Amino acid sequence: MLRYTFYELISQLLSRMSLEQISKTGKGIGTLMWLLLPSRKKRAISSIQKHLGYSKKQARVVARENFFHTGRAFLELLYNLKIDYRFLYERVDIQGREILESLKHTHRPIVGTTGHLGAWELLSGIMALTFPHRKTQIVIREPDDMALRDIVVRYRKKFKHQIVPRDHSAPIILKCLKNNGISAFLVDHNCGKRKAIFLPFLREIAAVNFGPALIAVRSRALVLPIFLIRQKNNRYILHVNNPLDTNTLKGNIRDKILQTAKFYTQEVEKIIYKYPAQWYWIHNRWRTRPPKKS
Repeated sequence: MLRYTFYELISQLLSRMSLEQISKTGKGIGTLMWLLLPSRKKRAISSIQKHLGYSKKQARVVARENFFHTGRAFLELLYNLKIDYRFLYERVDIQGREILESLKHTHRPIVGTTGHLGAWELLSGIMALTFPHRKTQIVIREPDDMALRDIVVRYRKKFKHQIVPRDHSAPIILKCLKNNGISAFLVDHNCGKRKAIFLPFLREIAAVNFGPALIAVRSRALVLPIFLIRQKNNRYILHVNNPLDTNTLKGNIRDKILQTAKFYTQEVEKIIYKYPAQWYWIHNRWRTRPPKKS
């Protein structure tokens, strides 16, 4: 109870911040993380060197900027309460506007895919404003801290999204999609071998969660890659990329799942190469290794 009260007070205080204050405070949080989390700093620098081919000096510069972006992420979740059409008009430049406009009128289910990159937490508000008359879901991995979980879920539900825990959620998601709803997934984090397809990702084989691919294929959905990237002066670019139509895939269901998982993995990879400082490098993305060949 005490922990929940503490989180509630902090969230109420931080949710009153302007974007300018979020930027400055996020940079301060990132600076503290840089100073107080040496193992995470070392992991980020090493991972950037290995997976982007940067020198150690270049990797250190990118990693330091990356910590500033990481510091902003939670604060942007709290800013969701302020997302409105004025925010979209004044703060967001859309790349792929014609794609987004066409999707507003489609009667197909949509599986939205993004990564822990840029201002991903603000995408929930943008999704609700873009598709106000469709049922929407956000599929999440719940925090272990239940008090923090309650706060996070409440802020994400502000736009009446259905918040669906990732584990054992397939029937709930499929029901939404079969009624031409929208389900959004983060598809770039490590997963266990039982849930994984092993695919190339940033120059190394990684465990890619095939769950979103399986659900997309079974529901005959469009798979939409979408990313919100931070720019200078507290503006954002919304990248809306061409969707994959799972109806056009060839082969058996395993082939289709593989093609779909490759598609969203490569889309995340391309945007990371374009904006390397905004991805979540402190995560141990390549922890799960493929089975050894006998």
